[in-house]
Amino acid sequence: MPTIPLRCPACGGDNAHDAVFCANPACGKALGDFRYVREVVAGRSLWHERASERVVAFVGRSHFFVVHGGWFVLWIVVNTGIVALAPPFDAYPFGLLGLLLGVEAILLTGFLLISQNRERQQEDAQAEIAYEVSVRTYRRIEEIERAVRAIAVRLDAMNPGDAT
Repeated sequence: MPTIPLRCPACGGDNAHDAVFCANPACGKALGDFRYVREVVAGRSLWHERASERVVAFVGRSHFFVVHGGWFVLWIVVNTGIVALAPPFDAYPFGLLGLLLGVEAILLTGFLLISQNRERQQEDAQAEIAYEVSVRTYRRIEEIERAVRAIAVRLDAMNPGDAT
């Protein structure tokens, strides 16, 4: 028996009959009757939330420490006069550097909190969808049980002499 491919509602591409996500790498939409958590959260996100996600993604990588390490070394080298790349503008104990790091810490904390809130929203949406699936499954099982009971009653009515 030939299987009918699933058509993606977003890009129109054909997918295997048992696919969960669209096979098109540019699309990746969830296929089926249930919502896809990432689509739900992305649909609700604001510009600053998406920007904070990008910042947090960069901060969470080792590149961030490499960039900061290089920046600190350059700052100290320039401001101690070891290398005369530019005239010193922040004498030891580097008050301007401390101020900039404080502002950066405040901004990074805000970005991290926004990112955590988005993760919580995603978890809430996931729980909501899991509950929806559970309720639909429960209702379907109840419907199947009623049908099986009705069939058993009819079979008993058709064969009243069979007592096994």
